Amino acid sequence: MAGPVAPLDPSPATGRSLLRRGLVPLLAAAFIAASAIAVLLFDTTRTDLDVFFWPSAEIAAHGHPLLVYTLRAGQYPNANGPVSLLPLTLVAAVANALGWEHALEPRDALTVGAFAVFSLLLAHEAVLAVEAGRGEPTRRLPVAAVFLLAPPLWVALVGFGHIEQPLELWLILLGVRLQGRGAPLWAGVCLGLAVMTRSVAAVCLLPLVLALLADRRWGRAAALVGAVAVTAGAVIAPFWLADRSDVVYSLLTYRGSLPTVGGSLWVAFPGASWAGLVQHADALLFAGAALVLSAAVLACRPRWGWRPPRVYGLLAVAAACVPMLAKTSWPYYLLDPYVFAAIWWLGRPDRPLNWRLSAPLLLAGGGIVLAALEPTLPLAPGPGAVDGILASAGMALVIALVIAGNLAPGVVTPPRRGPA
Repeated sequence: MAGPVAPLDPSPATGRSLLRRGLVPLLAAAFIAASAIAVLLFDTTRTDLDVFFWPSAEIAAHGHPLLVYTLRAGQYPNANGPVSLLPLTLVAAVANALGWEHALEPRDALTVGAFAVFSLLLAHEAVLAVEAGRGEPTRRLPVAAVFLLAPPLWVALVGFGHIEQPLELWLILLGVRLQGRGAPLWAGVCLGLAVMTRSVAAVCLLPLVLALLADRRWGRAAALVGAVAVTAGAVIAPFWLADRSDVVYSLLTYRGSLPTVGGSLWVAFPGASWAGLVQHADALLFAGAALVLSAAVLACRPRWGWRPPRVYGLLAVAAACVPMLAKTSWPYYLLDPYVFAAIWWLGRPDRPLNWRLSAPLLLAGGGIVLAALEPTLPLAPGPGAVDGILASAGMALVIALVIAGNLAPGVVTPPRRGPA
């Protein structure tokens, strides 16, 4: 007859794993709470959340979801796609039920706290992207902290109220991961939703499609573009049918009426012959730069496969072209290139403490400096020209660093083993 079975003695590794599993939900809850508290402590003025996004959500919450683009703040409309308005409308309904619809700080804290969930999802996808690049599991909490504690994230959310940016970036990262797994249709759905969350996300499509074409994956490139177009069209079609003129103005034509302001390179050239092009078609400038630079990098290494370090390096370059060449440039524009540059830096197979760290550090530092200058913007051509030139030069330096790192031989080192 067998004797009594001795109780299992859990190993230290098992204990650490259980500790981490219990710690992660606590840290996530702490991040959400900190996001809401930060709004109460630092959000002392009306942000874009109060001027554009919240009024649009109130229109939807009061029974007119297809008329959200009737909103105007002076000549400025809500210039983003409608995807982020769905969760924001739910938050607005809760705030209205609590009687907070006119209480600026409580409703902003509720909104930023609720949308902090998308920041956590963004950090999760970023960790997976880093592991895919390195080809092995990584220390997930420190890597997630690189994104969750990043100054550009807090500047965008608390300083400017752009709650849609973490949602947009999460969708882009998810789409890139699905494309890497050979699912271009689902990737296209995610990327199409990203474009309908924040229209500048369309710039990120350019290097992704070019990378597929460089690898001669014609079918996947066509499937990706088709899925993006169908998804974006399906999302915007009801709004366009219900209110065509306001949708066209808000998402397409209004940009031509925006002024060229401090923080932009073009403030330094107020009377130049190309001022009209900058005024009415600056999107062509930064999109064209993203296209040309991505194509040039790919042409230098035409036989490289779809590898995360290269892909995220291209995304960082494309995203940095927007604040470098846009006629209106604000500190929250730096969040997109920061996220991609940080993934590129951490996802390479070599040691992370190297010169490539300077790219995300420049973006993080630039976000802090521009946020400090923000109360004085828009600036006149005099001091504004200095700020614009320095800011654009910083973006050009980031682009040069990423391109130099992307062309180094180490970027094609094959993964050692798949991520956890």
